[in-house]
Amino acid sequence: MSYWSKRILTLLVLAVVAVAFTGCGGDDNDAKGDGKTLELVYKAPDDSFASWMKDVKKQFESEHEDVTVDITEIQSNEGDYPNKKILMMKSEKTAPDIVMEDSYQIKPDSAAGYLEPITDKVNAWSDWDQFFEPVKDGVTGKGGEIYGVPISTDVRGLWYNKKVFEEAGIDVPWQPATWEEVLDAAEKIKNQVEVPFWLNSGKAMGEGTTMQTFLVLLNGTDSKLYDEEKEKWIVKSDGFLKSLEFIDQIYSNDLGASLSWGITGQGGAKVSTELMPAGEVGIALDGNWVPGNWQENGNAPWPEWSESIDLAPMPTADGQDPGHTTVSGGWTLSIPAKSDNKDLAMEFIKMATSKENLRYGSQLTPRKDIAEMDEYNQLTYQDKMTSFLEFTSYRPSYDNYPAVSSNIQSAVEAVTTDNLTPEEAMKQFAKDVKRDVGEENTKTE
Repeated sequence: MSYWSKRILTLLVLAVVAVAFTGCGGDDNDAKGDGKTLELVYKAPDDSFASWMKDVKKQFESEHEDVTVDITEIQSNEGDYPNKKILMMKSEKTAPDIVMEDSYQIKPDSAAGYLEPITDKVNAWSDWDQFFEPVKDGVTGKGGEIYGVPISTDVRGLWYNKKVFEEAGIDVPWQPATWEEVLDAAEKIKNQVEVPFWLNSGKAMGEGTTMQTFLVLLNGTDSKLYDEEKEKWIVKSDGFLKSLEFIDQIYSNDLGASLSWGITGQGGAKVSTELMPAGEVGIALDGNWVPGNWQENGNAPWPEWSESIDLAPMPTADGQDPGHTTVSGGWTLSIPAKSDNKDLAMEFIKMATSKENLRYGSQLTPRKDIAEMDEYNQLTYQDKMTSFLEFTSYRPSYDNYPAVSSNIQSAVEAVTTDNLTPEEAMKQFAKDVKRDVGEENTKTE
């Protein structure tokens, strides 16, 4: 038996044993006799989430005297958690009632039948109107069914150095309306900083290159990566080419990072923890989490960072509607299809994600009413980052997405290193995706 086969078998045995001892799973009766046990699983370590759920558990149990809520942590890294969670959801004996689900996994997990659609439940819930409409797309599967309630989200934008811009004669606050204006600004500050424009562009950066760079660009064009109606991957389009051409202009005009470190897995950390605090980055296309590095307990404390750094949304290519572009991810609470307590699970999720209970910390909230609270907006630029949710989009994370994403990373790096022209890289991407997902599952726009 292979190592991974043994691992999977071990996990299955542990899951079944855990159910035997806790009394959860298919039997509605718990140790209290006539009561019910509601089990929630989450990816550990996450002290903030655990603390939040314990508070909701206390409130929920006080309002449902016959219910016990079990909060089960799954110790794992980012890659292991989805597999362990799926193993639990596959069996009626081990399926929990609520799972902490990455929005990235909503489409494949729902398509595989692991998640329960909750469309009717959320549509009958008045609070559902308080969630940002684009964020709801991130919990939507095939056929428009809803498979979770968002608990957090994120965005990407242009972090720029105000002092560098002012020295170059660029008006601050900066509000570029087109990609051309972004490139013009990078050109004007070219001789003032080590990195005029930073963006993830190497295969070593994995999904960061796909999500934080390429998809932000592609979604700023009139093209898409996936045709939802025909269920086909779009392997050639004007927008795909235009996105690669933008990246090519950055590097062919010496506006990007040095390739000696800029396409390595450590490139992003070098930019945010060393070069930005040193004033050596003009513009960085990156996520809302970047300032977390500069907090007192961050990787590179920088108390005065807001005096130098501001944030602008990435514009669409030619300023076409909606005017700006970004991409989001985030976590949700979902109900496994084999849960025995679906209605009760939904009641718990509604309580946890109410305006009064939903926590956010340094993350962005998916709720519009929380986004209006003074307490929420105390963090620097929190209101500005949250406003990006009005025009955000999500990855088409169907079963073949990982292979498509990997090929995007290859295309971006080939253009970055000047090994292929944008036209050649798109042609190679089309060839590779047809090989990986089947030509019948692709189309040309």
